[in-house]
Amino acid sequence: MTDNVKPEFTLRTGVYLAIDPGLFVGSLEGKVALVTGSGRGIGREIALALASSGAAVAVSGRTQKEVQDTTRDVAKLGRKCIGVVADVCVREDLVRLVEEVVEKLGEIDILICNAGTNTFMPFHMTDSDEWWRQMEVMVKSPTELTRIILPSMQNRNSGIIIFTSSRAAAADLPWAAAYSCAKTAITRFAGVLQAELNALQRDTLGFPSNGISVFSIHPGEVKTSLHDTAFPEKTKEEAPSVIEMMANLAKSHPDFKAELAAWTCVYLCSGKGKVLEGRLVDCTRDIDEVTAYVSNLPRPKFGNSCC
Repeated sequence: MTDNVKPEFTLRTGVYLAIDPGLFVGSLEGKVALVTGSGRGIGREIALALASSGAAVAVSGRTQKEVQDTTRDVAKLGRKCIGVVADVCVREDLVRLVEEVVEKLGEIDILICNAGTNTFMPFHMTDSDEWWRQMEVMVKSPTELTRIILPSMQNRNSGIIIFTSSRAAAADLPWAAAYSCAKTAITRFAGVLQAELNALQRDTLGFPSNGISVFSIHPGEVKTSLHDTAFPEKTKEEAPSVIEMMANLAKSHPDFKAELAAWTCVYLCSGKGKVLEGRLVDCTRDIDEVTAYVSNLPRPKFGNSCC
C-alpha cells in the first residue's frame, strides 16, 4: 500500500466474516432507524438487518401492501416497528413521515435513503419530465429528507446517514443518463455534507468533534424488481439493442445478494466504518480490507467521496 496505488480488494457477493450478523447482535440497541424504499428489495433487507441488530425500524414506501408485509416481518424479530406509506417526492409526505416516526419511535438516529428508480433508454429518446423525476427521486427527495432530520442529529451530535448510490456515480454507463447523474450527485452530496458537519459541529456548535457520519453505498448489481421495470415500451420498440446490451452486461455480474448491502449498512451504523465517512462504500469489496487501506492514506485537506 505504497505510492497510493489502490489494491484489488476481495470481491464479495453475500454475507462474509466482516459483516457476519452474529457480530452485531444488540449493536444498535436503543437506536431508531428510518429506511425509505424498504417495502421490497434491498431496502427491505436493510430494514430486517437493522432490526436484527437491535434497532427500532420505520419502514416506508409507496405501496401499502409491501410496506405492511415488511413491517410485519420486521415485527417478528421482536423490535418496535412502524410502517408509513409515503411518496418521497412529496415534501408534505416527508414531513408527515418524520413526524410519525418521531412520535411513535423517537428521534431518528439512523437515516437510510434507499428509494430509487431507473429507466434504460438513450438520452435523446427520454421524456424531459421522466428524466427529471429520476433526479427528484434520487437527489431531491433524500436531500430534503436529510434537511428535515439533520437539525435533530446536530443538536444531539449523533447520527448515521446513508444514501444508496451506485458505482455508476463514477462510470459512464450508457442508456442511464438520469440514473448516473443522480447517483453522482447524491455521492458528492454525502461527501460535501460530511465535510461541512466536521467543521460545523466543532466550530459552530461547540462539540469536541463531529459525531454524525454520512456515507453513500454501492450495493452491487442486485437482481431486484427495479430491473424488471427499467425497460419501458419505447425502449423495447425503438432501441431493442439497449436491452440486448444490458442483458449481456448483467450476465457478466456475479449473483450479488441484497443481504450484502444490508449487513454492510449495519457495519457502518455500528461505528466500525468511521474512517470511511463521506465516501462511496462499495459493498461488493471486502470492507475490512477497504477500511485498512483508507486508514493508511494521508488525510487530504479536502476529501473525495468517489475514492
